[in-house]
Amino acid sequence: MNEREVREYVHKLRRFYTDVLIYGVVNLGLILIWAISGGGYFWPIWVIIGWGIGLGVHAFSLGLIPQMNAMVPFMTAEWEDQEVRRLMEAGHKENGKEEKKTEVKTDGPSKVKKVSPKKAPPKKPAPPKKG
Repeated sequence: MNEREVREYVHKLRRFYTDVLIYGVVNLGLILIWAISGGGYFWPIWVIIGWGIGLGVHAFSLGLIPQMNAMVPFMTAEWEDQEVRRLMEAGHKENGKEEKKTEVKTDGPSKVKKVSPKKAPPKKPAPPKKG
């Protein structure tokens, strides 16, 4: 990672930690409102769960929950790199047989653009047979 990418990641981490702090303060306030209003059905749980799911997804996207990568390995940059290498190797084997070239351009470790080979113009249909 270069400095720009590291700074961007740290900025996202700061925003995430700010969101966690706001989450805690707001939910504590909701629990206080619930308690002061006499208790009863614990309705703040719906906010805690809903918002917590969003924070969990955000934490996962930042790589703060690495254990999840074992269950969903296709969501990591390493998997993307391995898949690109695997497909490129398979493509080279196919290209040797079919003599078609497909150019693959990469823009960084996880962005791949596949450029299709140029196709021949469509053939004109044969004139109808008389007879």
